[in-house]
Amino acid sequence: MTNLSEHRFGEALAHYRAGRLDDALVVYEEMLADQPDHPDILNNVGACLMDLGHSEAAANVLFRAVELRPGDADLLNNLGNALQRSQRTGDALGNFRAAAARAPRNAIIRLNFANALLRLGDYEGGIDQLAQARTLDPGSAAIAFADAQALPVIYDSEEQVGTARARVVEKLTVLEAGSWALMDPAAEVGVSNFYLPYQGRNDRDLQERLASAYILACPALTFSAPHCQAGPRRREGRIRIGFVSAHFGRHTIGKLFQGLIHGLDRTAFDVIVFHVGSGGAEASGSAGHGHAESDDHVVLVPPGLKQAQALIAGYEPDILYYPDIGMEPMSYFLAFARLAPVQCACWGHPVTTGIPNIDHFLSWSIHEPAGSAAHYSEQLTVLDGFCTLYAPPDFGAASDRVVFGLPLGATLYLCPQSLFKIHPGDDQLWGDILRKDPNGRIIFLGGQQASWGNRLEVRFRRTLTDVADRIDILPRLSGTEFLRMLQLADVILDTPRWSGGSTSFEAAAAGKVVVTLPGEFMRGRFTMGLYRHMGLDDLIARSPRAYVEMAVRLGTDATERARQETRLQERSHHLFNNAETIDTHHRFFEQACRRVPGGLG
Repeated sequence: MTNLSEHRFGEALAHYRAGRLDDALVVYEEMLADQPDHPDILNNVGACLMDLGHSEAAANVLFRAVELRPGDADLLNNLGNALQRSQRTGDALGNFRAAAARAPRNAIIRLNFANALLRLGDYEGGIDQLAQARTLDPGSAAIAFADAQALPVIYDSEEQVGTARARVVEKLTVLEAGSWALMDPAAEVGVSNFYLPYQGRNDRDLQERLASAYILACPALTFSAPHCQAGPRRREGRIRIGFVSAHFGRHTIGKLFQGLIHGLDRTAFDVIVFHVGSGGAEASGSAGHGHAESDDHVVLVPPGLKQAQALIAGYEPDILYYPDIGMEPMSYFLAFARLAPVQCACWGHPVTTGIPNIDHFLSWSIHEPAGSAAHYSEQLTVLDGFCTLYAPPDFGAASDRVVFGLPLGATLYLCPQSLFKIHPGDDQLWGDILRKDPNGRIIFLGGQQASWGNRLEVRFRRTLTDVADRIDILPRLSGTEFLRMLQLADVILDTPRWSGGSTSFEAAAAGKVVVTLPGEFMRGRFTMGLYRHMGLDDLIARSPRAYVEMAVRLGTDATERARQETRLQERSHHLFNNAETIDTHHRFFEQACRRVPGGLG
């Protein structure tokens, strides 16, 4: 580079390191106009685009950089990261593998390679790469924390559930005994403990221990905003409430919580949507970023932890409401800070956070079992009434089985849940249904990665040898195709340890009975709560045997199926456009603010 370009390169790097990503990108793109084939500039443009949430654009730029310098391990690694963030994990894997071959002693490349393998469901390959990474850099906190959270997506057996959990405990104990330092865990570790609760056990202790380890490694996580100090209320007027998530819009979280967000009384609440990631205005259904005094606005949260904390704190929210802590890293790590006097988690990801600065976990009496406060590190606030204002979906034109390649004469039992909910301890439920109904077929729907379905098929061939040929795992469906598939099923099967949420609403809208067996924790009792709310308690199975018998009776007796579907259709209106949750939240928010020392109104 010329001296001028070196100066400009330094200027761009300074912007980037200070978190001024847009400014950095402008400088890099100006340089790129003069030197369009410079791999280093392309690499840094790609890094800026990734951090701004434009992963596809980043991948396109980095593809060009790799073409220009094909043997560069750093470029291959960065391209792998961009592809991973674009949900193209299979493509990312090849780049990480190539990068590791060219730089076999690079521990961070090994970590990224491991994360890609784990996401694809290759647990054994993932933990092997993590072991190599830890050997190469035993002092790396990022690798140690990622290693402690490594879990299968699809379990091979119940024994593996226990073995994998024991490994988490062992690795967590090592974390607690060591001294670690992290600057920005969301960027450095890059994963959340998402898969742990799918084991179907009480996770409070492990969640609390993990959160404590993070706080020791990164004290900056517990930043406290100035306006959260005890004292008189800072201003008069409406309660300012911020909703924080990466999953607004068409995601399940958007479907479950947008009614509350849009329905809160704007004369009482100043509502801000803090969107983690790109596409905030589109995802939330609101336009513009807005100033904190505007009636309705969306704020895009920057990727850096310190910058994100400062941005949210600058709006001085009275309440922060996290619908789904734990589903992705950034909102999880933001929840460690005290950014509002009142901070709530909710059931979008229905497992305790373990985070000390989350004050309330909001849940509903129709879903919670007796004694469930022991499952939560937060104060469990159990509300009466109904949990969400859910709009019924538009099913569009009807379809037929031929479109999906399904047999016309078979009884179709559809389990529409994510494949990582299919616990190996429940395999015999599927087997018993098929043995009792020789004309039955059970349909599962493929996940984000085709390899998940492949792994599940291998398990079924081992655990359900006699009936595995009547289990189909279809490729991943679009939203429209999914709704049409619901309409084609004879019976919908729930997963006991983590029941349906949005899918149970959609099945009810389609007039289909969901056969459900309540689990031990709230996350396995959501469908049960919907039936309770509709006064259809008799549709709740009370044992595995009752679950199988109910499924087969509905599948084989068309008259009984029609009778129960009619009952469901007559009462399902109680589930949709139910504004009760808005009033319930309104009362809770006002009471929670009054209980803050010094008062918030």
